This record gives sequence, C-alpha cells and structure tokens, in this order.
Amino acid sequence: MKTKPKTEAEVMPKNYKKVCAWDELPAESEALLEARCARYVEFLNKCKTERETIIHFESEAKKNGFKNLSEVSGKLKPGAKVYWITKNRAMAMAVIGSKPVAEGMRIVAAHHDVPHLDLKALPVYEKHGLALLKTHYYGGVKKFQWAAIPLAIHGSTCTKDGKVFTFAIGEKDTDPVFTITDIAPHLSHKIQNDRKATEVFKGEELTVLAASRPKKADKKAEEAAKTGKDAADSKDAKSSPKADEKVKRVVIEYLFKNYGLEEEDLAWSEISVVPAFKARYVGFDSSMIGAFGHDDKICVMGGYEAITTIKKPVYTAVAMFFDKEEIGSAGANGAQSMMISDFYLRMLEATGEKADYSTMRKSISETMVLSADTNAAVEPNFEGAYDTTNAGFLGNGIWICKFTGSGGKYNAHEAEMEMMARIRKILVGEKIPYQFGEMGKVDEGGGGTVAKYLAQLNMHVLDLDVPVLGLHSPFEVASKVDYHYSIEAYKAFFEKDC
Repeated sequence: MKTKPKTEAEVMPKNYKKVCAWDELPAESEALLEARCARYVEFLNKCKTERETIIHFESEAKKNGFKNLSEVSGKLKPGAKVYWITKNRAMAMAVIGSKPVAEGMRIVAAHHDVPHLDLKALPVYEKHGLALLKTHYYGGVKKFQWAAIPLAIHGSTCTKDGKVFTFAIGEKDTDPVFTITDIAPHLSHKIQNDRKATEVFKGEELTVLAASRPKKADKKAEEAAKTGKDAADSKDAKSSPKADEKVKRVVIEYLFKNYGLEEEDLAWSEISVVPAFKARYVGFDSSMIGAFGHDDKICVMGGYEAITTIKKPVYTAVAMFFDKEEIGSAGANGAQSMMISDFYLRMLEATGEKADYSTMRKSISETMVLSADTNAAVEPNFEGAYDTTNAGFLGNGIWICKFTGSGGKYNAHEAEMEMMARIRKILVGEKIPYQFGEMGKVDEGGGGTVAKYLAQLNMHVLDLDVPVLGLHSPFEVASKVDYHYSIEAYKAFFEKDC
C-alpha cells in the first residue's frame, strides 16, 4: 500500500507559537484546578512569615505520611517519605527513588521568604502623641507601596523563661490593624513630590502607627510629685508611664497582657509587618489570584502539591524550600549555605549508602534541579521595559528561563542544552503549555534565583518560573492556570525517568 505523500504545509518548518494555557486546559481538569487554587489561597492567608510556613508544612507533611529524617531508623526503602528541617527556617520533603541517591536526585527548589518589613530590635517610640514602630525593610521593595494600606504584625518569640510561640495581630476581623501614614497631597509639593520613586518613602520613614490614646498616669504617683516626694521612690510611680511615653506604654502593656512580652523581649524575637488583607480571586472571571507573597510561595506550594502525590519515583524526588533568597540566598538557610551538603549526607546515610565526600559530590553533580521561582510578567502599562518577543505573559503557562542575571548575563547561570532537551521531552509528552523569556530588556534590569548557587555546586539546573504581575508588591497577581500547570510540570519532573 502506497503512503500518501505529505502536503507542502506538512513538510514546511513550523513557527513557534505561544499558546493560551486556558485553551489547553481539558474540561475534566477544571475541578482539580479550582481545588488546588482554593488550597493555595488558604495557605497564603495562613502563612505570611517564614516560620509560619515551616510550621504549617511540617504539620501537613506528617498528615501525608512523611517522617522526620532525623528520627527515622533503619534503611529507607524506595517509596519512603521523609522531611528535614534546618534551623526552623528551611525544609526539604523527599520520596525515596528506586535508584541510589548516589546517582543523583530530582529537586524542585523554591524559596519561601518574601519581601516584607521587620521590626527593629527596639522598635517602639513615641512622637507627637502617637506610638510608632521602627522597621527595616527586607528584600527588594518599592517602599512607597507599603504606605496607606492595612498592616498586620506577625511574630515568633522565645521569652526569657524559655516559652516559644508565634502570634499575629491584624488578621482576624476583630483585631486592630496598623498602617504607615503618608503626607497629604496638599502639603507634599516641596517635601516629597520631587523625590525619585525610590525615595518617595525613605527607609527610616517606614514607621508603623501603633497607638494614640495615652495611658492614664497613676494618681498616687501624681500626688507624690505634687507634694514634693521623690516619685522615683514610690512603688506606684515605678509602674507609671513617663510624661512623654504615655502612648508608648499602651503598646508595651498590650504586648505584655496578651503575650507576656516585655519591651526587651522584642529585641530577642523575629517580628514582621505584612499586609493585613487576604488573598482574593481577581477579575470578573476570577481567573487570577491576588495576594501578598506569590514570590515565591506560589512555587513552594506547587512543589508541596507535587511531592505529596509521588509514590515511588525512579530518582529520589525532593521539594526543597530555602530561606533568604530575597537578600542574596545568604545565611544558614539560604542556597549558598552548607545545608545542601548536610542534606545529601543525611540522605546517603538514611538509604544505607556511603556517606563520604566523594559519594556526596557524585550525587550532587548528577542531580537535576528545577529552580522554581516567579518572574516578572509583561505589565500592560509598562511594556516598554520588556522585549515582548522574549518575555513571559500571564496565562500562557509555565515560563522557561534559560538564564537569569542582568546586562551581559552578569551573576547568571545558564542551563545546558542537554538538560533543556530532557525537560522539553517531559513538557511536550505531558502536554504542559510553556513559554520562553527573560526578565525585561537586556539593559533594563534583570534578576536572579537560587539557580546560580545550585549550578555552582555542579548541579544540572533550569529556571522554570511562574509569571506574576506586580512582582514584589504587597498585592501580586498570578494566573490560576499557570499555577495549575506548574504543579503538573513538577509532578512530571519527579515521576519521569529523565
């Protein structure tokens, strides 16, 4: 039987065409997409700080059958599920594969820290009859975006008597909220209007409004002062606020009454200021999610969703959640730290393999990583900052970024062609919509992820991003369908023998 000759259109090379991920979504996947997004919104509303995220995922990991790697005994077998936490601020969840750990692992690497404000060590002061809190911003923020919005305070503390706990003020409808006030437009002409965007608010001006009603002074102390007695010797006077700190005292007493915190305890704590509003669906069609913290909680939650569905992979599958990415992946919990080698050695020991330097290095060098982070999608109002033929758009699926960095690829890593070919095969085989792009025009800016630090360890690394609008703002916007397909991509990466 003769084969029908191909038409000219069939033999001609095809042009690359970006697809709309919504058009690729099967009708039978709609319910799964909505369920995933509902869980993600719940997670965003519950976990706004690093410690809250780790506490949440440890609890959820246990519910899904993961055991603490530091507590397991005996040799782990394929299909075993473990988690590992370091310094209470970084975490890995793993499902043991059929191949030895020495032959490498498959890691989805994300970071769970987000740009926010931190209270200074001694933050409370009083000025013009108002109690204010001094802050220090964390990560790359446009400082003016943090003014004139409702704010919440989230803290983790260890008191002098050893009590460890977390607290949040401003999340419940019955809670008070906080804010950073801005100057009225009537008065801003000379003092603010001519400032550059980066200086509309300066760092030291990000002070949080905390109280305004003064605490009443103790009557006995006031009487002692009137009669000429030494007020400092009066027992009642010692608990009475100073004349210029009556409003500050309200803040101190609120924290003590509700949480047992004294002023010095604040210096020994980790206390952050975050937006008080909830994650919400955006648009008439509810096709997007607006929230604080998409960068990079959307990939953290996506990695969690994927790893909890894995049964018995070929290579050990790992979802790894780093801290401190927003300030250069520094510190004990960042991607530049020794936590990676510590984790590898523990995994080799737990699977009964040689836990020496040579085996660890072999395993690291054979590992494949998807650096799962967000990227700045094309903003309709500011598209001049982008090369729109090489940029990511909301709703067009996951975003493949061959390299990060800025300018002439400074501070970048670049994925090798062979790894990209493997990922391409997975995405095409699983019908996962994808797009390509960089972060802005060549000389407009740029950015990085944990990828370059993992690549420096000689891992195979590719950035697989989720596009986000309003990146690093207090209310970022992501597409439901991009989030859904990011989970599909992570799952396929874990499951396929690539």
